[in-house]
Amino acid sequence: MKHTNLERGSVARWLSGATVALTLCFVGAFAQAETTVTALLPFTKVDNAARFTEELYARFQEQHPDISIEFDYLEHDAYHTKMQTLAISGNLPTILTLWPGKRTGYLTDQGYAMDLRPMIEQDNIAETQRAVFLSPQGANGEVYELGLPLVNYSNVVYANKALMAELGLEYPATLEEFEEQAAKIIEAGYRPVVYGDQSAWVMQSCLLSMLTARIGGLEWFDKARRGDSASFSDEEFVSAIATVSRMVDSGLIAESEPMTTREQAMSLFVSGRSVYLVGGIWEVSNLKNALSEDQQANIGMYTFPEIAGQRTTSASSSGALNTGYGISSSASEAEAAAAWEWVKFVIDYANADLATKYGILPVYKEGGIEEFLENTLDMESYRFSSGIETVLPVIDDKMDAEGVNEIINAGLQELILGNTTPEKLAVAYENWVAANDSNRQ
Repeated sequence: MKHTNLERGSVARWLSGATVALTLCFVGAFAQAETTVTALLPFTKVDNAARFTEELYARFQEQHPDISIEFDYLEHDAYHTKMQTLAISGNLPTILTLWPGKRTGYLTDQGYAMDLRPMIEQDNIAETQRAVFLSPQGANGEVYELGLPLVNYSNVVYANKALMAELGLEYPATLEEFEEQAAKIIEAGYRPVVYGDQSAWVMQSCLLSMLTARIGGLEWFDKARRGDSASFSDEEFVSAIATVSRMVDSGLIAESEPMTTREQAMSLFVSGRSVYLVGGIWEVSNLKNALSEDQQANIGMYTFPEIAGQRTTSASSSGALNTGYGISSSASEAEAAAAWEWVKFVIDYANADLATKYGILPVYKEGGIEEFLENTLDMESYRFSSGIETVLPVIDDKMDAEGVNEIINAGLQELILGNTTPEKLAVAYENWVAANDSNRQ
């Protein structure tokens, strides 16, 4: 069929007008013709996360038949290697899987990811999401990713309630009470608390991070990491490290912890040889595998007891926001609009039933998930997560990994063994951060 020049000119003017309208609406109503976008995910097709994503996408397409997403999968480390290569070559997928902390800073810090704040404000996402899930991720308040509303809490005190009852104990309200319990537990022939710090990161991620933000406060921590009239040689950080030493002295941390594996710590706890286990919320899946339903009913999950002089509420735990989806800054307007529809769909409470089916326990602002839960430990885990008022930063999520690994993680093991002091460790870390950490650049 032939078109006249007049017809072609009309089509060109219509296309130009449509582009302007789309630009004005940005992520509002986009062209009804099918839009195809790409996504690269940091897990393989055999992972549970892939099965969840595929089922969620099938549900998404029922509501958005005009949007197609081409998913590709890669193992975690390979994902980061490839994404860095794709960024340099200018071939990033439309939909990015991003970490809210430093892990994908090679994308967010270099301008490869869109700031989602205009879309968040346009669609009033704050009505359905708790403020913590919309908290700033960039230096200027940018929000680069949104994911299922859950936090990977790194400080959970798991308690064997049956053993506590046998010893006549209740969960301690304060650190002082916790220390008093330690002596009684040791006298009875049990280990008070296990951590499993042989891999070195546990004491930092699952204990010191919480102590640092509880004792120093959120404002101090943010200033210290940026070197803004505060530093890690300040009394706040020294005091947090000194609390670890104090816990060693009281028996709440055994001197054998640097030699105890996570597997050994879990074995001690599930076999009833330790009253408490300190670890991340991810230990729930291990406990479900190791314990019968009846045994699981005897597991309690608590925030760390109150510390004298703390600046942050006891209804707090250290944690990192869930990974989520962002949008490539090189995406076209139509692609960005389609990708944003996927992001909104992922965080929608209407899909809570599907998340819980795959063992994911999101915490929404607008509704609970109790009706979807049957397992008692899942219910306890959700009770813990939904009761947190303040999410405290995890040091290795906010600071560069090299310094945390070389100075903090190794230094905490030396501290437990009595080979260094809180002051020396704090100064050593501040010196490294001042000279090397990207937060100070």
